[in-house]
Amino acid sequence: MEDRWKTMAFEAKDKTERFMDAAKERARAAMHETSPKLTSLEKGMLKALKSRQRPVKHNQKTTVRG
Repeated sequence: MEDRWKTMAFEAKDKTERFMDAAKERARAAMHETSPKLTSLEKGMLKALKSRQRPVKHNQKTTVRG
């Protein structure tokens, strides 16, 4: 039953969100590989995971203060 909810939640996301989720999963899988072949996005996610930082959230709007 839980798989069904994960599938429904996954399908409710847009293509960009699914792409970023896949990159996060691939980065987690590459944590213990000696020489993983990763995309730039996956490398960034892996670097953030290794340095214990949170990945950047791109869906938040920022305001420029002057």
